[in-house]
Amino acid sequence: MKKFSILICIFLVTACGWHLRGNDPQYSSNADWSNININADDDYTPLFTYLRPLLGNYHLIESTDNSAANSLQIQNLKLDKRTAGVGADALTSAYELNLSVDYRLVNDIQSLDKFTHASVTRTYNYDLNNAGGAAQEEALVLKEMHRELAQQILRRTRLLLTQKSQTQKAQ
Repeated sequence: MKKFSILICIFLVTACGWHLRGNDPQYSSNADWSNININADDDYTPLFTYLRPLLGNYHLIESTDNSAANSLQIQNLKLDKRTAGVGADALTSAYELNLSVDYRLVNDIQSLDKFTHASVTRTYNYDLNNAGGAAQEEALVLKEMHRELAQQILRRTRLLLTQKSQTQKAQ
């Protein structure tokens, strides 16, 4: 009975059109995408290291050589940190982090889009009495911000590639 109820729940969830993020069937059918080459100012930034594993989730394949038809150019990765809150003792009680980057998709020497600006902003509390914990919290928030920025870039890139693919099929 328990297995039967689980099976019914699975069928109900799939029947309503629910799917995991990144597994949209609308985009999965567009398997004619070419490889994509990622160019960045620095290949060892945390953003770049998050982009590589996410490519498979977004049905893109990274090309290691420059012969790929599509190229994702990433530049101007900036992190801004500012005081977001001050306590009664006139000391900083919260910081705001803003991570931003410019990127564009280039296809066969033709730019599909001008440089697009993507950014993520987060705020975290800072406790002067627990500076070590605050530094760890900042590192964790930065890690999440890099991951979210990479997902944002790849979602937009996949959308641009899908639009390009649909216009080529229409012609």
